[in-house]
Amino acid sequence: MSPKYRLLLSILLVVVIYVIGVAGYVIIEDSTVFDAMYMTTITLSTVGYQESVDLHPAGRAWTIIVIVLGVTGVSFAVTAMISLAVSGDINTLIGRRKLQSTIAQLRNHVILCGYGRMGALTVESLRAAEVEVVVIEKDDDLCQKLRELDILYVQGDATEDETLIRAGLMNCSALLASLTSDAENIYITLTARGLRSDMTIVARAEQPSTEPKLKRAGATRVVCPQIIGATKVSNILTRPNVVDFFEVAAEGIELEMDEFIVEAHSPLCDMTLRDAPIRENAGATVVAIKRATGEAIYQPHPDERFRQGDILIMIGQAGVSERLRNLAS
Repeated sequence: MSPKYRLLLSILLVVVIYVIGVAGYVIIEDSTVFDAMYMTTITLSTVGYQESVDLHPAGRAWTIIVIVLGVTGVSFAVTAMISLAVSGDINTLIGRRKLQSTIAQLRNHVILCGYGRMGALTVESLRAAEVEVVVIEKDDDLCQKLRELDILYVQGDATEDETLIRAGLMNCSALLASLTSDAENIYITLTARGLRSDMTIVARAEQPSTEPKLKRAGATRVVCPQIIGATKVSNILTRPNVVDFFEVAAEGIELEMDEFIVEAHSPLCDMTLRDAPIRENAGATVVAIKRATGEAIYQPHPDERFRQGDILIMIGQAGVSERLRNLAS
């Protein structure tokens, strides 16, 4: 039995002894309930105050029994409390409550289901981009690793509604189903989409044939490592310089590719590409515009006008994201 359950059992034992003690004084000495409670309290606490009831021999014998039972029960409780403190369960419990409180305060974070090889790399990339991440993982060893890395996590089954809600599903911006089982990823997608219809869900597919099933389940995007790997190998063999260029841009070392959402209050809203000082002040080139309706405009004309909700796809020198945010503000 764990120290926590031993402590709960010992507390229950003390309560039972107290109730029995009160009942004994009421029956044996025919005292009031209040006087019986007083006698039981001073007996169990061994403080030695004046008795409120003139005890008969039977009452004194009952007092001896209550003292013996009470000392045994209290000793058991104290031992369990010390064992709990020494075992570290108190610190663990406090840590879990603090962790859950932190997660409850998050907004627009990303939930990652499964901290495997792909999940670990994804968390590392998102944290480098200063995006808050909450990992759902049920493996004890991986949860210990998450604690050591100071990564927010929820230990549990990602296919359960309660676990997703504890991870902040109702306030997150996106969810990534990254388990190695396609069936579990489909179930997670169905569950998450049932709870939230307005969020982005990215699902991993081990088999290419699973992709349409995940989309039917509600996935916004489906990632198949096999297809991505095969496509990249093919591009390396046929267009190596193009691959090098996009890798440099993706890493944001010399070049950076990023996206920017035109908000209603942004000075870029209702401004043409020609008039917007994006190239001069942010050092970026707009290569595409994705309208809020889903329409994509590649190599937009200089007279193309930005609208509220447009997503600008840009490329420029490293740091373009921060410079554009400063420009928009």
